[in-house]
Amino acid sequence: MKRDGLSFPEALELLADRAGIAHRRSGGAQNQNNKKRLFDVAAWAESLFHRTLLKDQMAAPARDYLAQRAISEETIEQFQLGFSPNDWSWLVRKAQQDSVDAKDLTTIGLLGISQKTGKPYDRFKGRVLFSIRDPQGRPIATGGRILPEYAGETPAKYINSPETPLFSKSHSLYALDSAKDNRPSQGEPRSIIVTEGYTDCIIAHQYGFKNCVACLG
Repeated sequence: MKRDGLSFPEALELLADRAGIAHRRSGGAQNQNNKKRLFDVAAWAESLFHRTLLKDQMAAPARDYLAQRAISEETIEQFQLGFSPNDWSWLVRKAQQDSVDAKDLTTIGLLGISQKTGKPYDRFKGRVLFSIRDPQGRPIATGGRILPEYAGETPAKYINSPETPLFSKSHSLYALDSAKDNRPSQGEPRSIIVTEGYTDCIIAHQYGFKNCVACLG
């Protein structure tokens, strides 16, 4: 309760989630298991996007973009920045290879469903990705910035995950999991800096402003 600033019921729910124990607010064991699976799928996707950014040849434009923004390798690692290739079905194929259910990826907002074909598509294709985490550091959503070379294909520079069982935009802040662990010097009041965007926030952290978060719209 003291560490994360939680009420007693919130702390109880957090510990039950962590231990895999059903509790009253979870809606029962089945709902508890479903939520744990969604957290696992979100963590799988975060790791996949991050590895792709670091190592995949298709991610070279994304690495160049981050270098132009003066974002260091250490910051990329700290915030698990990622990349989704400019391919409508790339994530679907990766999920099939790793036996990840596309329905779960749709539930957490990484895949959309085409109204024309009824098939899933990668909602964040062609974007640098910012992993949104809960206060306990678990990935719950994604923000994406379209790369300049793909900007003509979509009018939206930034997009966020939609509301999901894991993510409520109005109840979340980007980088809160990092900022909440910041401890001021003795005698200084606790404070927080709120920025408009992901990049502003992570650059602030990079230069020592560890109590920085970003709003999500």
